[in-house]
This record gives sequence, structure tokens and C-alpha cells, in this order.
Amino acid sequence: MIITSDAGFGHRSAALSVSKALEVLYPGQVEILVTNPIQESNTPTVMKPIEKGYDRSVRFSPGLYRLSYEVSDSRLVSEVVEGALTLMLQRIMADTIRDFQPDVILNTNEMFNTPIGKVLQETDPKIPSFTVVTDLADVHSLWFSPEPDQFFIANEWVKVKALESGVPEEKLVISGIPVSPDFALNQVENQALRGSLGLDPDRLTLLFVGSSRVSNLQDYLQALEHFTTPVQAVIIAGGNNELYKNLIGSHYDFPLEVRNFEQNVPQWMMASDVLVTKAGGLIVSEGLAAGLPILLIDYLPGQEEGNVRYLLSHQAGALVQNVGEFRAMTAYWLQEDGFRLNQVAAASAGLGHPEAALTVAKAMWDAVIPQPEPKLLPPKAGGPFQFLSKS
Repeated sequence: MIITSDAGFGHRSAALSVSKALEVLYPGQVEILVTNPIQESNTPTVMKPIEKGYDRSVRFSPGLYRLSYEVSDSRLVSEVVEGALTLMLQRIMADTIRDFQPDVILNTNEMFNTPIGKVLQETDPKIPSFTVVTDLADVHSLWFSPEPDQFFIANEWVKVKALESGVPEEKLVISGIPVSPDFALNQVENQALRGSLGLDPDRLTLLFVGSSRVSNLQDYLQALEHFTTPVQAVIIAGGNNELYKNLIGSHYDFPLEVRNFEQNVPQWMMASDVLVTKAGGLIVSEGLAAGLPILLIDYLPGQEEGNVRYLLSHQAGALVQNVGEFRAMTAYWLQEDGFRLNQVAAASAGLGHPEAALTVAKAMWDAVIPQPEPKLLPPKAGGPFQFLSKS
């Protein structure tokens, strides 16, 4: 069972990536339920607006959202919140777990750790419970309740926060944030991918990824007009219907591919040279998994500010505040035959974890079907010890 939410895109995307990884690694051997308990029919009515309220608050009241995020970011306050969440969600969690009877549970949202833990404590404490933390840097304390058996985290920055929150080190696995296993399994030269996607194999390719929370994306796209380097652009509107309608039928002096929702994001990323987007933990993790220099044009207050710092401190991308800075940074990267662009790409690839979903999926499988320990055989005369699988 994989428990997730739809407040933002990252939680469900990570959940679906692990689900796909399980199917890839263990075809025909797993039954997977991906569920959002907030949307279940018998969830208390007061919980229903939480996800829509999240979207509204981050878009229209970013200052208030930042304040509430910072004020609540302590284990003391988080414990109070966890108590309230348990009261509201424990029953639906218990019903879902009873009906599905999972062998292992994975959670990708910070609200659900304690309710899951309380249900398992009262029903079947032997069921392993894991949590994937879907932020890169400024991780809220609510993520680090004591109940999960293991936490899969993005990097050393998150590990520091987890340890400060009282999580034992043996519970922490640096896996990266799960992205589609296609990033790890389908390694193809980007020029070949461009040809298969109908793009010009020889043009510098910029991938713009938007959503309803990203503003002014079209202005940044227009900045590529009359660019000295031959470029082409792909834009995935990500459900921003107004942006999608505005771009369909638009004409630029460079080739442009326009999509709204796109199931095959990994292919488009691996076919590109630069990613232009906002600083969401999941989209940044996908860009790093593809080894792309990332131009950030927007970010939300709270956790996404940490994502910006993480990317910039490792020189894997840049933050631009306006169209002029966007054009200047792109031109700077392309100087000296793209030498700086290649440096940033190498830094990005060094941070990426294209295998993250496979790592989490294997851990879930091993928790249910433990792998045999290697058997120590007697040494040969004058030789070292040998290891042999029990199988």
C-alpha cells in the first residue's frame, strides 16, 4: 500500500514512481494500492478542503503560508498537529489497511505518518511502514514523527534535519526523491531522443515545465526570440489551461513544441539541454536525474526556498528574477562553446538519483521477502575467504 496526497504534485508523483518501479522489478508478483485517504468518502468533512486550501494559500497568500510554515516547524508543534490528524484520519486508515491487508506500507506525505503508526500499533505492528520525504532541503518537522521504520530522504541536508528532529540514524536512507524509473532504465543519447520526438537533433533544446502555480512562463519563452544560438523549445503547461491555449497557434522565430499534460516527461527531459521551471522538489529532482542545468524562474515560500539554496549551493542551476536575467544567464552558459553549460550539467548529474524509485521499491520487497545472507566458505589454501549465496 502506498499512501499519498494531492496537495501539490510531488507526493503523488513520488508514489506513482515507486509503484512503477515495483512493477518493473517484480512483474506479476505485486499488488499495489495507491490511495489518498483525504479523498475517501468517509474522511471527516473538515479534511476535504485541505488540499484545495493548500493551492489557494501558496498562490494567493504566500506570506501567510510562509509564516504558518515557519511557526509550525518544530517537533513540539508537530506533535500537537499529529494528535489532531490521528483523531481525524485513524478510522479511515484502519479501514483501508484492514480491507487491503498490505504486507508493507509506504507513505509520501507528512500528514499520515502518525495516523498510520497508531493504526499499526493497535492492529499489526509487524507490518513494515516506510516514509519517502519529498523535499530537498527545508523539510518540515512534521515529516519526522517516530512511527515509521525507515525514512527515504533526498540528501545529507535532509539527514541533518532528521537527526535534529530525533530520528535515529539507522532509520535514514539517502535514496534521493523517487522519480520515474525510466530515468535510470532508458539511457539514450539526447540527440537520438530528439529525432524520435520530432525535434531537431542539432538545436539547443530548452524544456519549460509549468503548472497553475507558475506565472509569466510565456514571457520567458519570448525571451528566446532572436537568440544568437539556434534554439528550440518544448513547453509542458502542466494543467495551466490558459497558458496552453495561448501558446497553441503562437508563432516564434524558433521551433516550439507545446503540450499540456504529458505522461512521458522523462523522455522530454532526457532529450533536452536545459530545464526551465519553478523550484518544486519533484520537478527539480527529475531535472537532476536527467543531468540538466536548471533555470529556476519561480518558487513557493517555505520548503521551496530550501530547494533553491540547495541547487545554487551545488552550482547545478541558477535563479533568475526576470526575463532580462533569464536571457543573460542563458547566454552566459553558452559562452565558450557551452563550456559553462557543460559544467552545470555535470554538477546536476552529480546530485541526481535516477535510481531512487528502484531503491525504495527494492527495500519494500526486501522487507517482506528478506534476501539470504551470504554464506562464508572455508578459505582455500593460501587464499581469502569466499562468499556464496545460500541459494
